[in-house]
Amino acid sequence: MNKQIVYPLEALSQTLNGQLLHAKNANAAVSVCIDSRTLQPGDWFICIRGERTDGHLHLEQALDKGAAGAVVQPERIPENLHDREFPQIRVPDPNLALREWASSARSMFPGKVLGITGSNGKTSTKEILARLCRRLDGMVDATHGNLNNLIGVPLTLLGASSESQWWVIEMGTNQFGEIGELSRISRPDGVILTSIAQSHLEFLKNTEGVVREKSDIMKGMSPGSPLVLPADVKHLDFIRKQATQAGVKIIRYALADADFDAEWKLKLREGTSGETVFELFGEEFHPGKVNPLQLRNLAASLVLLYECGVDQGQLQQTVSGLELTVPGRFEWKRLDRGWLVDDTYNANPGSFRGVLDSIRSMHSSESLTVVAGPMAELGKDAKKMHQEIGESIRHSGCSKLLVLGGTLGEGYLEGWKSSGGSTNDAIRFEDLGELTDAFHNFWNKEGIVLVKGSRSAAMERFVNAVITKNQ
Repeated sequence: MNKQIVYPLEALSQTLNGQLLHAKNANAAVSVCIDSRTLQPGDWFICIRGERTDGHLHLEQALDKGAAGAVVQPERIPENLHDREFPQIRVPDPNLALREWASSARSMFPGKVLGITGSNGKTSTKEILARLCRRLDGMVDATHGNLNNLIGVPLTLLGASSESQWWVIEMGTNQFGEIGELSRISRPDGVILTSIAQSHLEFLKNTEGVVREKSDIMKGMSPGSPLVLPADVKHLDFIRKQATQAGVKIIRYALADADFDAEWKLKLREGTSGETVFELFGEEFHPGKVNPLQLRNLAASLVLLYECGVDQGQLQQTVSGLELTVPGRFEWKRLDRGWLVDDTYNANPGSFRGVLDSIRSMHSSESLTVVAGPMAELGKDAKKMHQEIGESIRHSGCSKLLVLGGTLGEGYLEGWKSSGGSTNDAIRFEDLGELTDAFHNFWNKEGIVLVKGSRSAAMERFVNAVITKNQ
């Protein structure tokens, strides 16, 4: 929590559109908590309402554990606490109060806030960008895991240190209105838009909806701020129109041989020992061996930092020896004489195709097995999209497809078969144990195994089971 900031509680209550009651002190260095189970004595407890619970139900536990005060909606305070006097700020909506408090903390931050959004690659890019910033200045705060929503982003802002030089904030969405609100709260000095693809279509409907929502990242950006994006991003004309209205500067990047206009082009070549070497900003960079997906994320991060005023010499130094592996995101793990590619963190059609393309660009002739879990939040056309990915898996030269799941899993198989795949080489399983056993029965200890699925599929369970058995 941002404990360097001392809040005048009366002013804070006004910021939260609330009423301060029973305050013991006029000023307080306040830390925030929304989970009574992790609350530390002295924390202020914000009674937010989530999909599964209401913080007011846990207010008594928070007070008994030593909460210094609470942000509450008065009509939702449990009856047994009505006569208990404790410092409180009464607000119409604690969830909104959390966001307003975070916005206030952001306004007092003297460093730079870097935002990341997009359909694919957000978390990997966030991790790489944070590592670069940490090498530049040491003091960096960044989104933990994927706490990138209307609760996670405010908590990140409130938990960040005002002494840091950089705050790196990942912003996600699954319905209209979220990105604009997150941008309003965090007011990024620069942003990376990683991609526009089929994701969260249950509410966003199609890629036109996705780009409309993602482009709202500009709502909190100041005129002249850089928005970094790949030159081949979908719906570029729409993004340009929104950028013109917002006064935001679009900065595109691409590989030097790509047939796209771009402000910055990365010229790639292979070093003498197989390591990656590239030219950017007129300088040569030596990051070691980088896979194609991470190279794209690294390029975006470097371009954003450059556009935010970091010179190319500093960037060269930060890249040398930089660790680019991100757990669960195109993570290569040795498996017998072959490799297991752990991309279990999440999945949508765009990211699935990107991983398949990257594997084949790196290893065009290696045997490939795909172990796939369902892709979530794709709306009414979800099965059709699974069929299309089944076709893409087959066209990638995959020799064996193992699927976990029901109707959506069946979609993978239908696509596989419609594109000429043998029914004997594509099998669906309802049970993780059966899937794992079947894999071990046919695995010849060579080649590449790609494991992928949405977060809800928890395909890391398969990865853990296989790696454990092979240790």
